[in-house]
Amino acid sequence: MAADVETLRRKAAFAVARDLGRHETRALFEASGYRSDDEIVVVLESDTVESVFSRVRRHAPPVAVAIYWPDSGRLEYTSFKPGDETAAATPSAEAVGGGATVGMLFDHTNRQSRGQYRFNLTWERPAMSIDRFQAAPA
Repeated sequence: MAADVETLRRKAAFAVARDLGRHETRALFEASGYRSDDEIVVVLESDTVESVFSRVRRHAPPVAVAIYWPDSGRLEYTSFKPGDETAAATPSAEAVGGGATVGMLFDHTNRQSRGQYRFNLTWERPAMSIDRFQAAPA
């Protein structure tokens, strides 16, 4: 089983590397304020929020994350950064458990108009803002 996961992780890394070779993807990153030397955390859609955030926390925010769906080859980019702690205490903030998968979280945030979530993890700053990478308006 571990070998299968490692194979999927390599497949995800190759998909990201291939996609970063496209002018459109590089332009998307540049429009979102990322430089070519910024690291991207590559995850599988089945990775738990807790495992993804343990990796995200190792980098200075905002952190670019590539989410790969092995079954379909879908690849999406998002960014995670600390959110406003006071906003996370409001009733409009949603609580997210660490056992949820990052793919489920991404699909859910994609359907919402807000990007502020409070994660039920033991962290110094559990409020995070999740932003999908989108092209800047022309």
